[in-house]
Amino acid sequence: MPPEHPTLQVVTVQTGQRYPDLWVSRLAAMVGRNVSEAHRFVVYTDRPEPARFDGPSSQHQQLEVRDLQGGGLKGFFGKLKLFDRGLTGEDPFLYLDSTLVIRSNLGPLVELGRTSRSSVIGVRDWNYPILNSSVLWCRPDAHTQAVWQCWQQGHYAAAAFPGDQNFIYQVFSDHAPGALSYWPPGWVSSYKALRKFARRNPEAARGQLEASSILKFHGRPKPNEVLHPWRHPLRTILRHPLQPRLWGYLGEELRRHWC
Repeated sequence: MPPEHPTLQVVTVQTGQRYPDLWVSRLAAMVGRNVSEAHRFVVYTDRPEPARFDGPSSQHQQLEVRDLQGGGLKGFFGKLKLFDRGLTGEDPFLYLDSTLVIRSNLGPLVELGRTSRSSVIGVRDWNYPILNSSVLWCRPDAHTQAVWQCWQQGHYAAAAFPGDQNFIYQVFSDHAPGALSYWPPGWVSSYKALRKFARRNPEAARGQLEASSILKFHGRPKPNEVLHPWRHPLRTILRHPLQPRLWGYLGEELRRHWC
């Protein structure tokens, strides 16, 4: 009998010099520890060089490095190419940013993705009433392809989008609002939001963290800055100068799961 589902694909994008390749290798290792089934971890990049990333640390993980074929897309917007079925194919995939810390089993996200009728499942942004594209389940279809087509054909050319997620959200809002849904609240937590909450109620913030599978670092600080706050005081120490417990907030969490 054929398998019930195609082999799971977990993908990320690494372009330019914004983040170190080491973070991609760490992401692959975290996925290997928190996805129990056989899967492919696919890195789409503008530099598909052999042996650029560490090999898989789990026997059930296969690492692939593929050319993004982004056609000059810069920064966050390289992610838009993943909406082209000519690149990614027809099988669903889980997309993860490289600025994530995976804390626990990703099985519930995969199961929800496989059973959902949505074309895309994403994070409900913590600051604005839009999509946050750091963790996406994508089921390639005409609705997802429309994202790439709208970009390629210059739709919304007169609009200014600060990031890929704003563009993705706009396309779905205009063309297929019912095809976009969101992960249950709390499955993906914001580091900045948790740190802010911990100022007032550290126990409740800890509870929110424990309920999360993924911790997202958006803006600053980044994980390396949290681990070494004295090297990066502007985004750590000086944010909460009278609360030393927040200077390296969740540093032990990073050492346990990310390093």
